Amino acid sequence: MGLFDIFKRRKTDATFPENELEKTLMDATTNVSARTAFYEKLLLNDFVVITNNHYPSEEEVRMLEKDMKVQFATFEDGKIPVFTSTNRIFDKGYIREKLPYLALKGQNLLSITKGSTLILNPYSDFGKELIPSEIESLLNGSIFDKTNEIIIEQDTEVQIGQPAKYPHELVRALSELFYKKQHVNAAYLGAIKMDKTEKLPHLIIAIEIEGSLSSITREAGPLAEKILPNEIIDFIQIDLENGISDYFLNQTEPFYKKD
Repeated sequence: MGLFDIFKRRKTDATFPENELEKTLMDATTNVSARTAFYEKLLLNDFVVITNNHYPSEEEVRMLEKDMKVQFATFEDGKIPVFTSTNRIFDKGYIREKLPYLALKGQNLLSITKGSTLILNPYSDFGKELIPSEIESLLNGSIFDKTNEIIIEQDTEVQIGQPAKYPHELVRALSELFYKKQHVNAAYLGAIKMDKTEKLPHLIIAIEIEGSLSSITREAGPLAEKILPNEIIDFIQIDLENGISDYFLNQTEPFYKKD
């Protein structure tokens, strides 16, 4: 259970991350090994949800009582914004006014909102879209079968090539997204397998981008999950000093290239 309160605008210059959940969220955007820790913390940590409940006194604090009805604020498309801390609500200055909120443990929040899509930190540089199928697999634990931690040792053999089944829908959707982003120069597709840690290879998207990889993966990641919800898809940034990047640059053609 959580606590009703009215929060006031706080300073927006607080550094991200400011808690362990936000640290794992940052790591999980580019590192498959961090996804198990992120999902674990997602279930155990508290989240902040804006509500449509209003009270006579903005200083009034109420405990969440049994059978109390709560209306979560939603976007026009019905998706529910949720936040990893109250400061995340005020990122980029999109929201300035005082708002009522409810703090809920992740597992309870996912259970209550089951069937809905949640947008985690919609105004921040690091966020995530949680779709119904992903939430269901989180609640029943099956998602951890797909996010086993991968530790790459110094002598680990990495096998990389092209996927046996070309993901046409994914490539088309990502190309449309990248076309709208001037800082994305090119994108490549591959399939990667860590020796002795994976039975089958998973998809990997290598992006040649100006700036940080997270500036595109916060949109590309949720998009990929919608299209292929049961698969792991990694994103990496093209780096001339990286051996994996060398494969994409010298042995493949980009599926997207800026005109």
